[in-house]
Amino acid sequence: MENEREKIVASWVMYNQRGQMEPPSNRAFEIYSKLLFRIAGADGVLAPTEREWIIGQRAALGAPDELIDMLKTYEPSDDDWKSLLELQRSFIESAKYPLIYDAFQAAAADSELHADERRAISELGHELGVDEATIEKIAQLCEEEREIKKRRIALLYPPIVNVIEKKLEQQTSLSDYDEEYSF
Repeated sequence: MENEREKIVASWVMYNQRGQMEPPSNRAFEIYSKLLFRIAGADGVLAPTEREWIIGQRAALGAPDELIDMLKTYEPSDDDWKSLLELQRSFIESAKYPLIYDAFQAAAADSELHADERRAISELGHELGVDEATIEKIAQLCEEEREIKKRRIALLYPPIVNVIEKKLEQQTSLSDYDEEYSF
């Protein structure tokens, strides 16, 4: 983090989102971030919205600028998640529940939780000693929070909802037009 304002923001987010005041070490940030990338890309596609979610969340939690820059081009590999776990095993185990939660959020950032992403989250959870019932509870929490977010936006920011709905209608109308008149 470069300045005092970023430290204040990160501290506020850490406390209000995580119940803690201090961000993890830079190395722990890196490993955790790479694990999120691995899960979000488990369906074979790391969508731009998944990358943006991970980078935005990491930045909000106070990740260093060098890590944010690296994550902009980072591509996960199929075999690096188990070796990543070993690099920061004690930290990752202490953060296993938030990691599973963040993995659901990152993987669903493209509006779809693919079956391969869901399997990868379960595999990671099992590797960390988390039972499937707890993983499912975390999945349900994430879904409930998405629904609450939709309701909050609709109630508190109706003009924004109207703009989004109009854009969706226009997109639907254009795609209907394209289908009707395509050759």
